[in-house]
Order: sequence, then C-alpha cells, then structure tokens
Amino acid sequence: MSEWLAMGGHGFYIWSSYAMLALCVAAELWSLRRGRQSAWKQVDEAREELELSTASPEPAPRAR
Repeated sequence: MSEWLAMGGHGFYIWSSYAMLALCVAAELWSLRRGRQSAWKQVDEAREELELSTASPEPAPRAR
C-alpha cells in the first residue's frame, strides 16, 4: 500500500496535485453558490421594485 501511495517516488507531487485540484473545485463551487445567491437577491429586489411601481396608487383626498 505504501508503495502505491509513493507512486515510484513521485507520490508527493501527484497527491499534492490532487489536493490542489480538490481545492480549486471547492473554491469554484463556493464562488458559484455566492453568485447564485447574489443573482437571486437582485431578482427579488427587482421584483419588489416592479410590484411597487405597478401598484395602483391610492386616490388623493378631494379638497372641498
């Protein structure tokens, strides 16, 4: 087993490459999640703004 992990003396480089790949994939997933949350927040804000702008205003009281 240790011979397989050593990979003929190149194990450190191979396993550190796998670790860097895993780190990059995790960073990409984190970045995508943050971007999605930001996009949904913008959609919600735009939806609220649209609802406020299209709501029928209350009629102003008439002066006598």
